[in-house]
Amino acid sequence: MDHYLTSRGWVKNRMRHILTGLIIAAVIVGAALLFWQIKTRRERSAADELADAFKMSSAIIANPVPPNTPGYAFTSEDEKNRRAHEAFEKAARDYPSINGDVARYQAAIHQLYFDAPKAEATLKELATGTSDVSSQAKMALGQYYQRNARFDEAVAQFQQLKSNPGSVPPVAADLALARTYEATGKTGEAIELYVKVATETKRSGLGVFAINRLTALAPARIDGIPMPDVSGPLGGMR
Repeated sequence: MDHYLTSRGWVKNRMRHILTGLIIAAVIVGAALLFWQIKTRRERSAADELADAFKMSSAIIANPVPPNTPGYAFTSEDEKNRRAHEAFEKAARDYPSINGDVARYQAAIHQLYFDAPKAEATLKELATGTSDVSSQAKMALGQYYQRNARFDEAVAQFQQLKSNPGSVPPVAADLALARTYEATGKTGEAIELYVKVATETKRSGLGVFAINRLTALAPARIDGIPMPDVSGPLGGMR
């Protein structure tokens, strides 16, 4: 009884402080739950918006568009690229901390077809960054330079990619560089890289392509390279 009365008196004298502490704790817990709910809802909305942009990117092209076509469909490549670019730009703008660089990269890929200078500037910015898409931006830039006969710039991009491939398979950079060398008449350098790619990826589509180029450029170099299995319907791609 003495212990009870002592404890009761201690609590009574400190009731205001105890209640204040409980209220503060409740506010902190409530704020944490609210923040978690907002964060979860925001991440879900960001994912939905990005997924919708990817649906536009993979939409069919038909003119006229077949009736009852599910999902998105466009009447021309130009329309598809412009709409997909807008969707990815919006995804990046609405949720920069979540979709950010991924959406900007995808937007630039589509923008290359109707406003190449702006897309190139975006890809250059992404290529010099540290995000997961920086290596993919280097590859896209190199391929763009290659298509437009800017071969020195293409070689520079692919060589940078080889030194720091990131999420891009190193053999993909080798193959891209080999194709650029071949286009500029540096056949010897191209052959060496084709041999390297064919040896390392003999059972993939990259290996099949490399062997096809060796067949045209230096058939003798194919000796000693294990040939891929091209008997299947996918021509050896796995």
